[in-house]
Amino acid sequence: MKHLKITLFAIIAMGSVASASAQAKKKFKGKPIEAGFTLGGSNYMGDLSKGVAMNETHLMGGLICRFHYNDFLTLRGNAVYGQISANDQNFKDDIAFTHTDLSDNPLEITRGQRNLNFRSDIVEFSAIGEWNLLGFEESTRSRPYTPFLFAGLAVYKFNPKSQFHYMDDLRDATGALVHNTQLQQFDGQWIELQTLSTEGQETTKFNDRKRYNLTQVSIPLGVGFKQQVDDYWAYGIEFGIRKTFTDYLDDVSMDYVDDQIVGGANGYLAAAMKDRSSEQINPNTGLPYERFYMGNPRGSMKGSDYYMFLNFTITRKIMGGKTVCFQF
Repeated sequence: MKHLKITLFAIIAMGSVASASAQAKKKFKGKPIEAGFTLGGSNYMGDLSKGVAMNETHLMGGLICRFHYNDFLTLRGNAVYGQISANDQNFKDDIAFTHTDLSDNPLEITRGQRNLNFRSDIVEFSAIGEWNLLGFEESTRSRPYTPFLFAGLAVYKFNPKSQFHYMDDLRDATGALVHNTQLQQFDGQWIELQTLSTEGQETTKFNDRKRYNLTQVSIPLGVGFKQQVDDYWAYGIEFGIRKTFTDYLDDVSMDYVDDQIVGGANGYLAAAMKDRSSEQINPNTGLPYERFYMGNPRGSMKGSDYYMFLNFTITRKIMGGKTVCFQF
């Protein structure tokens, strides 16, 4: 009787294991595909940043879909939204450029005096390959975690804006109003900069300077770590920088253009937004700083701008995967 009970128990146990194995094969068959979401922070490096300004970090988030091609290569697609921004006042004592006055005297201009700022939404769609350095099996039974490197191609949309501050009845050394009274209606508003041609783009004198496109491509590059929690769920953390092919994420790249050229083409608002120095008071004179002359550097053309993400990912298998193996 005792042997009969043992035999029946063994048959039941083996049946349960077989049933569980069949369920696992049904759930996870073939190469796995995961879907989930990502959440983290976004930032920027360019003409308006001496380095990464932590106070300019913004929330980013989006959707992610992964396909584990093999243990060492994972393919994925991202759809994410973030925001980038910068303000000269973050590094106000740093020298921005050397300014030549009307008497040809060189003067060092600080970022605080230049006084430019911007913000821009970033919407990105990307295709990325992950190289799993240790190999990665999407189960907890063997190699459930790995650091990885990634690279890919992205299409993103941006639109730099700057907040305008109307200087009510403020006059310069000549007695002229710093801002035309027609600009009062824009006080406190975030103004789109690309359409204003702040560096003379497509004006009669600078027709060779074309307006930058607001939809462009970038190259995502980065490093990360991921771990399988169970047969379904995985999490990760990664840092990625986007190599762009534009110097205009911040609307700043070349040099100053005369008010008559920019303003003549796009109005008083364009002239006011291209040079924000007169919104700052010179402590030595008590008057607004003088506006810069044509040809003085506004930014640097030495390299392109960058945007970056530091983010967490959580994904769940939606189909496919390695067969679960049971140990006896």
